[in-house]
Amino acid sequence: MSTDRVIAVDLGASSGRVAGVRTTDGGLEIDSVHRFSNAPVQRGSGGSRRWCWDVDAIMKGVSEGIRAVASHGAVDSIAVDSWAVDYGLLDDRGELVAPVTAYRDERHAESSARLRAELGDAAIYGRTGIQFQSFNTLYQLAADAVDPARPFDRARRMLMIPDLVAHRLCGSVTGERTNAGSTQCFDLERDAWIPELLEAAGVPMRLMPEVVAGETAGPIGVIGPAIAEAHGLAAGTAMRATATHDTAAAVAAAPLAGPGDVFISSGTWSLVGLELGESIRTPAAMRINATNEPGIFGTTRFLRNVAGLWLLQECRRAWAEDGRDLDWATLASMAEAAEPFRSLFDPDDPGLAAPGGMPGRIAAVIAATGDPVPEDDGAMVRAILDSVSLRTADAIHSLAEVAGRRLDRVVVVGGGAANGLLNRLISACSGLPVVVGSTESTSLGNAVVQIASSRGLRKRADLAGLLPVATPVADPDDLPEVRRRVVSAGVRLAALDAKT
Repeated sequence: MSTDRVIAVDLGASSGRVAGVRTTDGGLEIDSVHRFSNAPVQRGSGGSRRWCWDVDAIMKGVSEGIRAVASHGAVDSIAVDSWAVDYGLLDDRGELVAPVTAYRDERHAESSARLRAELGDAAIYGRTGIQFQSFNTLYQLAADAVDPARPFDRARRMLMIPDLVAHRLCGSVTGERTNAGSTQCFDLERDAWIPELLEAAGVPMRLMPEVVAGETAGPIGVIGPAIAEAHGLAAGTAMRATATHDTAAAVAAAPLAGPGDVFISSGTWSLVGLELGESIRTPAAMRINATNEPGIFGTTRFLRNVAGLWLLQECRRAWAEDGRDLDWATLASMAEAAEPFRSLFDPDDPGLAAPGGMPGRIAAVIAATGDPVPEDDGAMVRAILDSVSLRTADAIHSLAEVAGRRLDRVVVVGGGAANGLLNRLISACSGLPVVVGSTESTSLGNAVVQIASSRGLRKRADLAGLLPVATPVADPDDLPEVRRRVVSAGVRLAALDAKT
């Protein structure tokens, strides 16, 4: 096997990482990693303040990471993945015409309600198969269309976040299928933007980029001499598209064994789903708000979003500001010692979507259900993990029912794969064994798609020798008391829905 070494830039909504990944006889190996923080910041003044992404800070972290990783050896190619839905608008000089608004800002709520009322949910879902979230790209673009600043007058191209970073590095203006397919204005069957939806949103078609499939496309550009020298790269280093949606990249490296596996890409969000050969756009799928997002090699990720470790990350940040800087191991120990299932809440409550003051906001949501409000940090962590696990189990079984799948196990990848209590709770609540892949699954998936593109690999089976193996970590009987309560008492977050 020839040796490859690539750089995988993985941007998350709370942190970024730049990894050097090389092929070995045993598969893929991460040989160097640079990490940096990332968070939305408020921009503007008065009533027009918005939560935005600091693109310059992101680029600074990316550049530092590329230099650090390049110092460990030669690089064949680079690719970027990130969270979905957010984008930048570029003028004819390639400069941003406005700050990049973060999906957790609420500016798009009115546009979402208006478009759904005008077009009808069935019509939108039938064309796109994408779940309804008020921050979907379609509704953010619709908010831009009615913005008094008229950004579309100056804009010449819309680029999703990873495409925007690639543009800064090599000048490309190309979109990529796994990210474009999540926007709710792209038709997966036709591999094309949907003019009718964009017109209804007030979006000029000229803004929409050409879209390629990262695993089959050639390089989307090369790093020029000046940028290459500044980053310690060889001039002409290839820039590839990869699977630019971070969930698609994570699933690309997940050790899925067959149709009975359900995946969870666990991090800021928990993305719970099945890998299918085609989309499911039935009324039943729309009723559970399942989404059909493109994966690599023509697959579809049929999944549901569950609020994940974002809630815990925000609580940890708030506690640190109050002088209690608790590491993850301490939080896990505190949660283990806390009473289980004492305080439950809906982790997807819209009131928990924005940054700031998370412990107090969760306490208010719990109080509204009638459950006891957590009296200390450990009880709060346990309430979060219990509630996320229950919602995750509900998502697992609703997806399986709609897809007609008999499930065998849960495959967890991403940062949450290292959370032992969360894995055990998911197993107990779902009644399925849990295995884990790599905590760095997104970076590995980013890399494996680059390698697939460069080597001309054309099916998932071709990747077998490159992917991590699954490690069993949890069985439904690992938490027998929790399992008994779930089964005998019918403890499900669906019961909380009726309360709230």
